[in-house]
Amino acid sequence: MATVRLMHFLNQFFAGEGGEEKADLPLGTKGGAVGPGRRLQALLGDTAEIVVTVYCGDNYFPAHSKEVLDSIVEIARDRNVGMIVGGPSFGAGRYGFASVEACHALATTLGLPGVTGMHPENPGVDMYRGYRDRTVYAVPTAEGASGMEDALAKMAALASKLATGATLGSAAEGGYMPRGLRLLELRPRNGAERAVDLLLARAAGGQFDTEIPIDIVEPIPIPPRVKSLKDAYVALGGTAGITLTGNPDAFRGFRSTAWNKYSIEELNSMQDVQWEVMHGGYNTQFMKENPNYGLPLDVCREMEKQGVFAKLYPYHFSTTGVLGLITDMQVVGKEMVQAMKAEGIDAAIMVST
Repeated sequence: MATVRLMHFLNQFFAGEGGEEKADLPLGTKGGAVGPGRRLQALLGDTAEIVVTVYCGDNYFPAHSKEVLDSIVEIARDRNVGMIVGGPSFGAGRYGFASVEACHALATTLGLPGVTGMHPENPGVDMYRGYRDRTVYAVPTAEGASGMEDALAKMAALASKLATGATLGSAAEGGYMPRGLRLLELRPRNGAERAVDLLLARAAGGQFDTEIPIDIVEPIPIPPRVKSLKDAYVALGGTAGITLTGNPDAFRGFRSTAWNKYSIEELNSMQDVQWEVMHGGYNTQFMKENPNYGLPLDVCREMEKQGVFAKLYPYHFSTTGVLGLITDMQVVGKEMVQAMKAEGIDAAIMVST
């Protein structure tokens, strides 16, 4: 069997082009394996050869996605690529989105298999499951690059199986994250018998695995609209990670569980004082220079003067939302709402990043 020709997709950092300051870097190519691709190539052995590495800035991709994806497809055609590997992107959301999009583009236009790797709570996972490409697989990884070796080993194992035509089996058997696809297969016992086995195991307190996992997310009730906005007491809040200088409440750049409210009583703009910004999902430099991007206090003051609403609450509510666990964010949200209700606040302007 001929060695499969492989394309490796990276962001600007792992391609060795620079950090956040190079996030606007256009699509580029390098021959052969680059950065983590060198270790990936070693793990792939002779099952696949990385013939081209394509890379793109984290900010450039979403702003020029069609152009970038069209170019990636043409590069794959020109290089006679037979498979794509994206990442691993770990917990980096922009990188995860781009990796899934690159795999999806080659799967739908050229029918190529693709493998990527990311943390299960990377936003790219939702896109991966939404596309439900039958030839694209995402393996779970650690949240950060300290898990590089394990991630590359998983991705190489899956890519090697695809390259050699081996059967992957279910997500649990193949080591990839479920896509929501239900494939037909023959089982030695019918559904009724398997259901009884599960019931008996559960009743006995034994070990069992459900065949159809169901995620239960607490529904969020829709609040009634504000009856009279011009008479409303309004609060300002956001998830941009804006906190006091020195970060006294220990906000984290990822998976933060902290929140607090900070005084804006004497301020007409967030630029009137210096703030700390703790957020791992975007370039925080522009937010430090002008925190009104994350908490538009300047605009809210103008609206207050114009009588759009009656009064702005003298504190802003703040947390860091990137990679937050749903359960943790539910706690943060409920605590914020309780604090707002206790102060008689009628409505809140919550700014997301």
